[in-house]
Amino acid sequence: MATDDKQTMENKQIAERFMEECWNQGKMDSIRELVASGCKLHDPVFPALTSGADNLKRHIEMCRIGFPDFRCSIDDTIAERNEVVHHWTTRGTHKGQFLGLAPTNRTATVSGTSIHRIEGGKIVEQWSDWNLMTLMEQLGLSAMPQQAESKTRA
Repeated sequence: MATDDKQTMENKQIAERFMEECWNQGKMDSIRELVASGCKLHDPVFPALTSGADNLKRHIEMCRIGFPDFRCSIDDTIAERNEVVHHWTTRGTHKGQFLGLAPTNRTATVSGTSIHRIEGGKIVEQWSDWNLMTLMEQLGLSAMPQQAESKTRA
């Protein structure tokens, strides 16, 4: 196996462990092993999320408090050079505070994409893209614009 292929496989394993251990199992000790302390984080849904492994840990904990049965499945993986791309689907029941919203006890399913840049065996930068409106609609916290518009005309 060529060195590049071996590194790509190792990077895939790091990204998959991060998703499984940190997000699915809530093993926050794994963050120190898998994520660089100054990891840069990019998620347009959470623009105030600042970089750093400790901030990522608090972010994951907040999401898992809001959705204690949170489960993320990796639907597709693309790995090249020092990046691993995951297309994922998350499912969970809104049982706790999330984004300042009281629990709705509704179950939601949201898909998205994350890109993990890995150097020296750790995630050093991460981009995530998913649609908050999809989540809000499933939780019954938002109406589609057309529905809201038709209600105002009635």
